[in-house]
Order: sequence, then C-alpha cells, then structure tokens
Amino acid sequence: MLNKTNQSNIDINGNNNKIIAGDDKSTTIIKTSNSKLASLFEKLKEQFENDDKIAETSDNLKRYTNRRDTIGLEQKLKDAGKSYLYLDFAWCKQEFHKKLLLYQNYEPAQEIFAFILAIVLEKSRNVINPMIRENKSESDILGKISSEITNPIINLIESEGCYDIMGLSSTEIEGMFHYLTGNCHINWKL
Repeated sequence: MLNKTNQSNIDINGNNNKIIAGDDKSTTIIKTSNSKLASLFEKLKEQFENDDKIAETSDNLKRYTNRRDTIGLEQKLKDAGKSYLYLDFAWCKQEFHKKLLLYQNYEPAQEIFAFILAIVLEKSRNVINPMIRENKSESDILGKISSEITNPIINLIESEGCYDIMGLSSTEIEGMFHYLTGNCHINWKL
C-alpha cells in the first residue's frame, strides 16, 4: 500500500500500455519476421490500404482454383457415403471462397492463398489419403484434418508474426480443404 507522499510520484501514461513509478528505463522490442509468409502479409496490407489491385490471377493460384473435373464436393461426399457432412463442409468452403473473392485481386494475397493451398494439398496426399485408403474412422480423419492441416497453418500464421489483414480463421483454413475437394484435387473415396 502506498502512503500519501509516494502517490505524488506515480506517473500513469499510455506509452506501451505501462503504468510506471518514476523513470521508465525499459525498452520495447517489436518482433519482426522476415519469413516469406510474414513478408507477403505485410505487402498485402500495403496494397490493400492503397487499393493497388491487379487484374490477372497468378499461375500459382490458378493451379488450385481451376477445376480438374466436374465432380464437386457434394457428389464426392455422396460417393463416399458421407452426404450428411455436406452442409458443414459447404459452409466452410464458402467462407474460404468469400475471402478468396475479396482478396483475389491483390498479388500478395494470391501468393498467400497458393502457399497455404499447397500445404493443404500436400497434407491431404500424405496424411489424409492414406487414412481414407485404410478405412480409418471418420472421427480420426476429421481429427487429422484439424490437427495436421487447420491448426498448424493457423499456428504458422500466428508464430511468424504475420499481420493477417485477411483475418484467416480455422473455418477458412478448413474451407480450403473442402474447396480443393470441390475442385477435384482431393477425394473422399479412393
């Protein structure tokens, strides 16, 4: 407890959200990251604020947005006997698609989407597809989608200090998996 004589020496100011008594000799360290993802998010922030749009879609992003055949998400789930998952998966897919449409005209966003979609596709091929071939339970597969795809990507964005102007959430990241399913990069029945 402070006595009345010490109370007059307390200085409350808004610098770095500190309450200090006397002189503040501390330093503030701002974490910056030079990672590819952090750099792309920073470029996107600048371009978005300046409304610096492009008209073309990069080849890197086109490889994931172009449909490879005509079988969509609904039919793939039906073929795998999982039609009951369609409403949830379609909603996640749509949430990602909304973000894609909103940011598709910014070059760094295209690179970010292509970067993350590549991770999703690789994990699908190397983790999820073997589980589907081995007839693993649906709960195991959905758990792996969360633990091996969605959560690590969210953690990657957060750990690299990215200023995620897009506000990517686990819903949109999971939606990327279902978006790729709908564009015939991923199957639920092998």
